[in-house]
Amino acid sequence: MLMEINMYGILNLIPTLLALVKASALITSVANIILLIGMLYVYVERYLKVKSKFTTTLVLFASLFLVQNILFSVYFVFNPPGTIINALLPLIFLGLEFTALALLLMITRE
Repeated sequence: MLMEINMYGILNLIPTLLALVKASALITSVANIILLIGMLYVYVERYLKVKSKFTTTLVLFASLFLVQNILFSVYFVFNPPGTIINALLPLIFLGLEFTALALLLMITRE
């Protein structure tokens, strides 16, 4: 049975999938950085036109999240998760953050 599974290359694929899961928090954090740079661009552009307290707060909001995700990325580069379990919890939070930021950017662009 093990021989048949190995013939299809599934056993060779498992280490690659494990490495991808371990790196997924870093990948998601970088994706969040890209979204936040887009949001920051839109918010700064609007701030230069409107100059209200609300747009100032939006710029500050996006900047703080950007700093947070840059720090997460640096942390994951120097301290990669050793096990899949250690990689899943940050991935869940960063994935939810990515979804929220993507929705917010989508609404902001309208």
